[in-house]
Order: sequence, then structure tokens, then C-alpha cells
Amino acid sequence: MPVTLADFRATLRLTWADPESPGERVFSYWNNEAVTPESCDRTEVMHIARTSHGDFYLEIANILHTGPLEELEEILYQWARDEGWLDQ
Repeated sequence: MPVTLADFRATLRLTWADPESPGERVFSYWNNEAVTPESCDRTEVMHIARTSHGDFYLEIANILHTGPLEELEEILYQWARDEGWLDQ
């Protein structure tokens, strides 16, 4: 059975503390079993970040996307699906 956008969103883990970017929040998805509220290795997990000012951004393949969280989740989900990350 294919992974749906709802399935993808259900894996969300939120990281509140990031010493490299104070005030940012990291929203990680799917391959994020090791993520905790205090720690997220951004190079290893699919994620969207929220700046300390409340703006959301997503960088995939050196392309920066900005916008509402729901829109960026859809972009990240489509990319993960197209790249085979969601294959079971």
C-alpha cells in the first residue's frame, strides 16, 4: 500500500533546540527515528525549518522553498516519493 501524505505527516517530530540556529524549530519526517526534541541531524533527515520569526523554509537539491508549512510538507512528500524514500 502506498504511503499517503497523511501517513508522511503522521511521522512528524519537532526539535525545539538547535545550537547551530538558535530560535529555529525543525520539523522532521519519515526517516527521523533518532530525532528528539533536543537534537536533529539535519543532514540525515528530511526536514522543514521554521525561523525564529515564524517563516517556514525547505531546501531540496540546493533549491530553497518558502511558504506555509502545509505547502512545504507537500513538496517534501512529493520529492521523497519521487526519489524512492517512501518505497516499502
